[in-house]
Amino acid sequence: MPDAFEIVSNEVTVGQVPEKVNIVIPIATVSGLHARIQKKDGNLSVTDLDSTNGTFIDEKRLRPGVPATVLPANYVIFGDIHLAMFRATKLQNVEAATKAEEPEDKVETDSPTGNRETS
Repeated sequence: MPDAFEIVSNEVTVGQVPEKVNIVIPIATVSGLHARIQKKDGNLSVTDLDSTNGTFIDEKRLRPGVPATVLPANYVIFGDIHLAMFRATKLQNVEAATKAEEPEDKVETDSPTGNRETS
């Protein structure tokens, strides 16, 4: 399980089944498709996707299907406070930072030889 993860897209899903989610948390109390995390207008929100054991912000259980705002220093808990707890540390608008500079189209891939390529 990751100690930390960076959310680079505007929306990611969290759960236990790799085929269904962007962020995998391999813990029995986390549902296959557990929650959705969204970044919009400088805000971060999490929505419980009707998980079995719930999603919490600072130990307050979220209502399934209802987005809740996550603030820096809030704890987001997926299913079990002792196994799947993450703390929001900062929210950075990457898109705004790139607009100040000339955007550059780069694609990073792993080559079959294991060397990193940029095109």
